[in-house]
Amino acid sequence: MKYDDVMKLALERGFYFPSCEVYADAQAGFWEYGPAGVSLKNKFLELWRRELVRRDKMIEIDGSQIMSKSVFEASGHLASFADPIVRCTKCKSTYRADKIIVDATKTVIPESAGLDEFDKVISEKNVKCPKCKGDFESSKKFNMMFQVGIGPEGEEAYLRPETCQSIFVDFPRLFKTMRGKLPLGVAQVGKSFRNEI
Repeated sequence: MKYDDVMKLALERGFYFPSCEVYADAQAGFWEYGPAGVSLKNKFLELWRRELVRRDKMIEIDGSQIMSKSVFEASGHLASFADPIVRCTKCKSTYRADKIIVDATKTVIPESAGLDEFDKVISEKNVKCPKCKGDFESSKKFNMMFQVGIGPEGEEAYLRPETCQSIFVDFPRLFKTMRGKLPLGVAQVGKSFRNEI
C-alpha cells in the first residue's frame, strides 16, 4: 500500500487528520487522533500496561508537561538539545545543516562537530540551496524546545521535549513513596514537544 493510500484511508476512517484543518493558515505537522485512532491508541496503551508495566511491577506516573528552566539546565537540554541549521541568503529557506550536506555531498558530519565544521564543508563542497541555488548564511544552533512564560512576569519554563524528565526529577519522592525499596521501575506515557526543523 502506498503512502498516499494509507493517508487517504486514515482520513476517511477517522484514525487521524491534520489539526485545525478548517483554517487555511494552520501550521503543518500537527495532527489529531480521530475516534478510530483514539480506540487503537488505547488498545496499545492497555497492551503496554499489561505486558510491561504490570508484569514487571512498575509504577506509573503522569508528569507535568511544563517544567522549569533549571530542570533543562541541569540535564543539558538548554545547551545541547539543538540541531545545526543554515538559512539561504536569497530565498530565506531554512534547512538542517547536516541533512543538506548529506543530500548534496553524501558527507556525514558527526553530531559532536562544531558549527565551523558545517560552514567549512558547505564552503569547500559549494553546497547551494536546493530551492533557488542561493548561498547559505553561517550555520547556527536551533534549540528544539518550546519556551513558555509562566505568570505575569513570564518566568522562563519549557514544554518537555521527552517524557522521561519527570521520572528523573520525581525519583526521590517516588522512592520515598515506595518505602525505599529497590528495584524500582517507573513508567510514563504522554505527550512531549519538539520544535522540529
